[in-house]
Amino acid sequence: MLRLLFVIVPLCSLQSLCAKEGDPVFDLYEWNFGKINEGDGIVSHTFMLTNKGKKDLLISKVVISCACVSVDYPRNPIKAGSSEGVTVSFSPSGAVGPVFRSVEVFDADNECFGTLEISADVTPIDRSIQERYHNTLADFLYVNLVKVPFGYIYHGEQRTKSVFIANSSDQPMTLEVTSQSGQLHVECPNRLEPGEEREVVLTYTSPADPTLFASFTDSVTFKVNGLPAREALMTNMICLAKTDDTPSAAVLRTYPSYGEFKRKNKKSYVASLDIFNEGQSNLIIHKVEVPAQVSVNIGQEHVVKAGDKAKLEIMADSPAPFLLKLFTNDPKRPVKEISIE
Repeated sequence: MLRLLFVIVPLCSLQSLCAKEGDPVFDLYEWNFGKINEGDGIVSHTFMLTNKGKKDLLISKVVISCACVSVDYPRNPIKAGSSEGVTVSFSPSGAVGPVFRSVEVFDADNECFGTLEISADVTPIDRSIQERYHNTLADFLYVNLVKVPFGYIYHGEQRTKSVFIANSSDQPMTLEVTSQSGQLHVECPNRLEPGEEREVVLTYTSPADPTLFASFTDSVTFKVNGLPAREALMTNMICLAKTDDTPSAAVLRTYPSYGEFKRKNKKSYVASLDIFNEGQSNLIIHKVEVPAQVSVNIGQEHVVKAGDKAKLEIMADSPAPFLLKLFTNDPKRPVKEISIE
């Protein structure tokens, strides 16, 4: 089987280099298990967390990127100046080749204060294609992943990921592939021999336009022997500007942590929250991304001065829940997702 080892740029792993005095800090933000065998089972690593603040630190929750990851973390508050272990375990069952997983750790204010990244290169147990590939695109055509998130990609830069497809039949397959946007390029073999496993290479190019801040979601569709496949691959990426982290950088905080719709009149609903700038430089709200049927009172490139705040109002015709995205120049959190319910 052809395998491609690639490097992922973690979204928050630089926190260890730029954490402020008083922030909770992990001893490491990345751990590579190296080459492991699927048959050897679960592997674990303990990240040490130190509360450098002046008050107790409570971990309210952790968010894992995959069900193959589990986390054991202290449920009681961590005293100021104390350290506790956060153990991340990874089950390689069903994994093939390089894998990358993440764990977001949240405090009592529902703020993410650290993202832990783990990786491994998994040697699989010798199984049939159906046992190793858990997703079906079409009859006898299997794929190891159907959702491929790319994360942040800065203006003008590229990122590449791969998935593997396999033909479990005793006949050759011809393949055609299309994607939705011009930002995603797909390299796919046009033919799979019986029992053959091949790589599909997915490359996102973030537009070079410095004024563009947006998230992109694409559906990669296949035709197998001229017929449309039943399922598609889903990919997504976030296009944004890279902001240097300095001691005087802008710092974004929102309150409350989510927006709650209230009826304004018979035809509309409104939700609101405050955007605080707790840094020493101007906070620039490059864009507030919402669904097409939703409007907000803050336009592009809105400035919140250091120590000041702005009120964000969200207006809609119905109280249907969605995720709002704030694109800002906060280097630690350039994009913040907020649930509007």
